[in-house]
Amino acid sequence: MDSQLIECNICKGNACYEQVIVDDNLPETVTTYMCFGCGMTTTSLMKKSSVQVKETFNRSPELYKDLSVTDENGLVWFPATVTVPEKGMVFIDGTSKKNWMWKAVKAVRILEEEKDMYPEGNEYRMDMKNAKTYGQRDFMDALDYINFWTL
Repeated sequence: MDSQLIECNICKGNACYEQVIVDDNLPETVTTYMCFGCGMTTTSLMKKSSVQVKETFNRSPELYKDLSVTDENGLVWFPATVTVPEKGMVFIDGTSKKNWMWKAVKAVRILEEEKDMYPEGNEYRMDMKNAKTYGQRDFMDALDYINFWTL
């Protein structure tokens, strides 16, 4: 796997992480893109009218569909949802293409008395009561809130 930071095709910032995945189980080399500046993500498989884009549209909330963008190379980008079970989650929340924000929630340990409310084996839950809201251009700040950058 090869990876590097490149210029984002959506926001033109320099914090887009490109990773090339070569896997014998895949029919082709796949490149993933995750921009830590604007929070948009795609892969080389997400070409306009591809099966992958159609499937993503079928299972995505309306707001994610509304915010999707096709770049000059024909790749369709969607807002990222980042989930790190022991740290937290970052996702978009809102009512329209103009009225949305990033939400960040920290993960908290499931208490012994709560264990029967969650799937067996889960140790953490997302603390939705203490979700924090961030501006549309503050994706990195939302990731900071869940300590995404620390091991």
